[in-house]
Amino acid sequence: MEKLIIAVGLNENVTREQNPNVPITPDEIAEDIAACVDAGASVIHLHARDPKTGEPRMNDPAQYLDIFRAIQRRVDVPCYPTYPTWSDCEERYQHVVALAEDPDCSLEVAPVIGGTTNLGVIDREKRQLRYTTGPGESVLFNPYGYMAHHLEFARKHDLWVSHDIFEPGMVRNAIAFWEMGAYQRPMLLKFFMAENHAFGFPPEIRYLETLVSLLPEELDCEWLFLPFGVEFGRCWEISTWCIENGGHVRVGVGDNPSGPGYLPTNAERVHQIAEASRERGRAVASVTDVRTRFAPLAH
Repeated sequence: MEKLIIAVGLNENVTREQNPNVPITPDEIAEDIAACVDAGASVIHLHARDPKTGEPRMNDPAQYLDIFRAIQRRVDVPCYPTYPTWSDCEERYQHVVALAEDPDCSLEVAPVIGGTTNLGVIDREKRQLRYTTGPGESVLFNPYGYMAHHLEFARKHDLWVSHDIFEPGMVRNAIAFWEMGAYQRPMLLKFFMAENHAFGFPPEIRYLETLVSLLPEELDCEWLFLPFGVEFGRCWEISTWCIENGGHVRVGVGDNPSGPGYLPTNAERVHQIAEASRERGRAVASVTDVRTRFAPLAH
């Protein structure tokens, strides 16, 4: 796609202590998304949060329905939720089912994690690898059967797929399902790269080039760089490389709550990337452009 897709990691599990600008309530989320779209964003990823406490509500159907209805009242843009990986296949996706089956929510995108990996945190000062053995903490558990279930759900509801890619093997998983005819629309591959987690590749251009090199030329997809907890200044070189080399970019306080030197809003992050893209001669994709790109495949 010639134009740049700017995706937003809106809130994740970031607290107000980390960044007071993080949106938590349905109305805050809707207003923040509208500001992001005005700044140039065209795809939004969000987490449901308890409106009073801010605690994560990863797969709470009622919370997500409230949020998506608030979004629909305020702005028209493809949005999609997260989902937990410590519950069984159907329970973890119960909120996605609720959103897809509710006509007022207009779900367009199915989130599908590209496989299974560990998510230990590296503490270099203490020379420790921090992890837990309890559910929902240090393991992204998404075996092939779960992926197949989610992909079939996407086909049933005519959704395009956003794949979280944490390891090179997850790219190969997506390719394998593509070879089996599992997608009815182009897919979006989000390449997670982290500084202080012990998964996948660290955030360097040479490793991003390796991930991109795995993609067959005939694979109908778009890919983006997702800096997972990486300091924003360190992300800039890679983000601009993506702009110049046909990739796309995700920004947001959910991924990078601070820095350098201030606590940004999501719209400010989007504006920075949009300006950088235009300065380099690449137009920014609109919501209409994205919907056209991820239209059903011709068979």
